[in-house]
Amino acid sequence: MLNKLKNISDESKSAFAYLLTTVISRGLAVITVPIFTRLMSSAQIGIVSIFNSWYSILSTITTVGLLSGGLTMALQKYANEKDRYLSSVLTLTSISAGVFAVIFALFHSPIEKIIDLPTNLIILMIIGFVVAPARDFWLLRQRFEFKYKLSSFVMIISSVLATIFSVVVVIYLSNAGLDDRLAEGRLWTNYLVLLSIAAIIWVYLFAKGRTFYNKEFWSYSLKLSLPLVGYSFAAQILSVSDRIMIGKMVGNSAAGIYGTLYSVGTLSLMIWTAINGSYSPFLYQHIEKDDAHVKKVTKQILILFGALSCLVSFLAPEIVRILATKEYYQGIYILPPIAAGVFLTAASNIYSDILIYVGKTKYIMYGGCIAAGLNLLLNYVFIKEYGYMAAAYTTMISYIVLTLLMTLWANKIYGRDKVNSVLGNKNVFVISVIGIAFMMLGLFLYRFYIIRYAIIVVITILVWRLYKKSELKIKTIDKE
Repeated sequence: MLNKLKNISDESKSAFAYLLTTVISRGLAVITVPIFTRLMSSAQIGIVSIFNSWYSILSTITTVGLLSGGLTMALQKYANEKDRYLSSVLTLTSISAGVFAVIFALFHSPIEKIIDLPTNLIILMIIGFVVAPARDFWLLRQRFEFKYKLSSFVMIISSVLATIFSVVVVIYLSNAGLDDRLAEGRLWTNYLVLLSIAAIIWVYLFAKGRTFYNKEFWSYSLKLSLPLVGYSFAAQILSVSDRIMIGKMVGNSAAGIYGTLYSVGTLSLMIWTAINGSYSPFLYQHIEKDDAHVKKVTKQILILFGALSCLVSFLAPEIVRILATKEYYQGIYILPPIAAGVFLTAASNIYSDILIYVGKTKYIMYGGCIAAGLNLLLNYVFIKEYGYMAAAYTTMISYIVLTLLMTLWANKIYGRDKVNSVLGNKNVFVISVIGIAFMMLGLFLYRFYIIRYAIIVVITILVWRLYKKSELKIKTIDKE
């Protein structure tokens, strides 16, 4: 057994370690859902959901798009100057966060009205904008270099501490009768733990790199990443604007229900985040060397991820019963389109990786903006007409449009024959259509337990076999 482990490449070990730590980190968040849904009202959970949504949207601007793929390319270009490069671009994100802080200080009243959150929570956001990029930069470098031990330890420890302290504080405030402070207490505790570790890494990166400004680094990064700001912003609008709009159009309680169920529906996303964290560097390093192997791996991981998304869709009633109260049961019918949207995220990502590889990131921005604009329009029309559940379906439609645009532009710019040889357009299309059809089938089978459980068993077996098979394929590529 030990000999087998020694023969596994660092790339495979890193991929597995990142997958494991991601599952543990997201798993802790899922495990605590039953606690929070029983201690906090749906309105208080709605505040948490709205805060996280705004944080996700605004942080894409303050990080100037560096975490959307451009940093990976830069680490490859400046392979011998990584320390200097990271400290330099960290100055860039810190200045960006400082600009936002000044804007908030000057216009805090209208900003608070728009964001609909108290001043102390916006201050918490700003602290995050300053130091959180340091942790993200450091973790991305660790994954890029396939150094998984320390990064896995940091991720797990920070997640465990943040989770434990958040639960303790919420229980304390609940027992003290401070129910109107539960959301703020939970957010401050959770983020202070995470941001304290990020602050240590922030100091470390500056001390190690000692480069606060470098014209070449800044110029290259901004040229590659600025178009990705638009895409990242649009992607976050596409991902989280529904909760913000539900909060304003329906109420915080509906936003809390939708946000909780959305978190359940995106359980498979943590798997894709882990997969893509290793797949992108793998793609860039092998795209010119052995496209046939890349094509095989791409097909396998898409089928694997599609099957996992189907499991989330089919298990929706059981997952919601375990994680939430009866107040949330009404929302199980939004989980299939949410799962489909998450799967389409993976499909669009593999094509946007091609666009990043050829340096045409502006097309990623165009696609993201079109899909986000469509999502806002559809949300405005259909949430008003049909309630908060409509947001899940409008988001799925928007992801379909995004995936089609990424596919179109990647094929046009990199070349249809090249893209087909690397990714396999037909494979991606067939897997996507069949996968989404199966996910939506869950809507009609929630009451037919025997049929649904039989399909779940089959999918579970398929997932396990695919995982074993894909793991072998990756090892084969590594050895070659």
